[in-house]
This record gives sequence, C-alpha cells and structure tokens, in this order.
Amino acid sequence: MPRRHAAIAALLLPLLWQPQARAEDEAGQLVVINGTRSPELQPYRYMLSGLDAFEDNHALAPNASEVRFRLHKKGKAPADAFDTLTVRLLGNETEVPLPLAPDHSFTLPRHRAAEDDNADVVLNQKKSYYGWMPDVRSAGVPAGMRRLGDIRLECRVMVGIAKNYIPFMVRALINTLTLTTDWCSFKDFKLSVRADHEIDRATLIDGATRIELKVSDDGQSFSVPIGNKQYGNDALIEFN
Repeated sequence: MPRRHAAIAALLLPLLWQPQARAEDEAGQLVVINGTRSPELQPYRYMLSGLDAFEDNHALAPNASEVRFRLHKKGKAPADAFDTLTVRLLGNETEVPLPLAPDHSFTLPRHRAAEDDNADVVLNQKKSYYGWMPDVRSAGVPAGMRRLGDIRLECRVMVGIAKNYIPFMVRALINTLTLTTDWCSFKDFKLSVRADHEIDRATLIDGATRIELKVSDDGQSFSVPIGNKQYGNDALIEFN
C-alpha cells in the first residue's frame, strides 16, 4: 500500500471501528452505558447525526426502512450481561425507554423534547461490557448474507456520529489525504464489520465476480472494500 494510503488507513480505522467519545473508557468505547446522568455521557444530539446520515445516504440502501444500533458483549462482560440490560434517553426533564430487540438492537427516535433537554443515550450496566455498531438491513437480502450497499450506509452513519468527536484539524487532515469529505468512499478504504455469528470465510459476490474477504482470527469480523466502486451496492457477502 502506498505511504499515503497507509497513513489514511491508520487514521480511519480506529475512528470508524470504535469511534472515540469525549470521555472514553479504556477501550475507546463510544456507547454510553451508565445508570446515572453525567456530563461524560453520550449526547443524544450526536447520535442524531447518524440518523441524518442514514437519510442523506438512503440511496445506498433504498429498501432499508431504518438504521438500528446493535449492542454486543465485549470480552470482559459476564455471561448474563444482556439479561437485565435497559436503554434510555435520559435528560433533566425527559426519560424515554428504548426497547431492545432479541438481537440486542434498538432504534433511536427523533424526540424534540429530549434533544432540547440535551439528553443522553444511557444504559444501566457498566460501559466496559459493551460495544455497538449501526445495523442497516435491506428487505429481500437472502438469509445469512449481507448487502454491500447496506454496509456502505452503516459506514456513513458511523462517520456522521464520529465526526462530532474528531477535532477540526484531524478532520481537515483526513479530508486532505482522502481528497474527499466522504471518507467511506475513499477508494482503498476497507471497513471491518462485525459478523452476526462466528465465521470461517466471507466471500463478496458481484455477478460472476467472487472475492475472498479477510476474516479476523477469532472469526468475529470481516473486512469489506466499501470504497471500491468496482463493486455495486447490490453485491452480496456470503459466509461459511
């Protein structure tokens, strides 16, 4: 990889895989998971930037009705970490429950009172137990497969949120290196995506083209060439 591309990857990967918050835990975790309101919690208004990005880039996944935010356990989490987990929007004057689906995902509504109240996204367990990723799923995708355009849209949601935390000079540097403000479209950028279950192989299928994707050693994630315009949004990823 050319030196410029290596520098871009070094900047983008940490920012997009686990975006950093103002006050981060030891793993740089963005999700706010605490039971009490604090100035160090995740601002709801920053998460709304992800909803804006979903709407602005919906053409990448026109058959996806929403973006969800899926939680996953980290290595230090106890086996029962999801058993009593709750998610809320919490402000000084507002409290809005965010129900968890069986896959541990939730949707984030637009709630003007919570926004005006500077509410936070709050969980009732230790924040070091959990990670999260945006989750976009188009209708009609075969079971057990992922659509490339959905993942490209997930990247835009992540960037929309992450840019709230990234200093202006760093953003300007990335814009200069990538020659675009749409970092997810940088031609050599590959996004690490968490798998729905442990996998051995991941194959990108676009018509007659089949490309083997890199899978992490633990089988928990795979690397997707989201910036490569050679592959269409309707390309699918198959897992074994």
